[in-house]
Amino acid sequence: MQDSNPVELEILPPHEILDTFENINVAAPMVRFSKLPFRELVSLYDVQVTHTPMILATEFSRSSTARTLDFSTSLTERGSFLLNERTRSSLSNASDNDLLEGDRPAGSRRRQRRVRGSLIAQFAASDPKPFADACELIYPYVDGVDLNCGCPQSWAFQEHIGSWLLGHPERVRDLVRAAKDRLGFSYPVSVKIRVDPDLQRTHQLVETALHAGVSHITVHGRTKNQKSSHPVSLSSIAFAVEVARGRVPVVANGDAWSLPEVETIRKTTGAQGVMSARGLLGNPALFSGYDETPPSAIKEFVRLSTDYGLMFPLFHRHIGFMLESRFNKLERLYWNTLPSYASVLDYLTEQGIDLDL
Repeated sequence: MQDSNPVELEILPPHEILDTFENINVAAPMVRFSKLPFRELVSLYDVQVTHTPMILATEFSRSSTARTLDFSTSLTERGSFLLNERTRSSLSNASDNDLLEGDRPAGSRRRQRRVRGSLIAQFAASDPKPFADACELIYPYVDGVDLNCGCPQSWAFQEHIGSWLLGHPERVRDLVRAAKDRLGFSYPVSVKIRVDPDLQRTHQLVETALHAGVSHITVHGRTKNQKSSHPVSLSSIAFAVEVARGRVPVVANGDAWSLPEVETIRKTTGAQGVMSARGLLGNPALFSGYDETPPSAIKEFVRLSTDYGLMFPLFHRHIGFMLESRFNKLERLYWNTLPSYASVLDYLTEQGIDLDL
């Protein structure tokens, strides 16, 4: 759980959090769903790095209406965490999972530090100037920006954004450099990619991103043509980790549905962080070890949604995802008929969920 004591709170960029501390958990950028109430909710359950939904950079840079609809934040959404430093050793290429406790060198005892969580804004872009413009508008309110290079939807490919960029590493380079030139080289700019069936193409894309100056890389372990039902290739993520090793942290993405699966992903890939998307939608407390969404998380999401004014269709779908494992067929059909906040709150109360707000 996040630590609420503000004493000696450190504010670090996301790549330093990933590189410095063990067991870093990341909430994925999800279209529509990674809004402020959900980001703040998962920060209460051991998620140290969160993302906005994927935002279209051109519209965000041109329209104040788009900016209002696409982004909001608060002083409390990031949370704070008591984290364990990674153990450094003379075996520079060995991960913590490779070392037994007795093998750690003298004086390498882990040190705990209190750190504020990080918020990253993710953009979809193809033109460097609108991307840089959007980054300049949002950077005072976030801890880093991310370039989406993996959205597999056909409309995105046709617009030369998302997974289209996987086949155009030179455009990725130009986009990253445009943001760096605008914001300063030290400002964190990351990329989120998918693996390629030809891992040499993955190698080329990772190397190009590194040379452009990215701060970290997130790797989804499916190709752009594989459905979400296709198993994630952890070995392909591990390949990307090896390419980037020692230069920037890597976050592994895909099939993180439970804490045991998260630990398998960490151990198998050697990544510095693990990202979850659909797993967190169904269970925002999965990184805290819960098998299903606890009633306390549902209650907290109700409070956050009403406080921040989350539109009802999103509120309804979020709660539906959280209750999915409890529904039978008739209950699911009934749930889908609920028309308002009040009807949802009545339903939750009838299910024995304490909503004394």
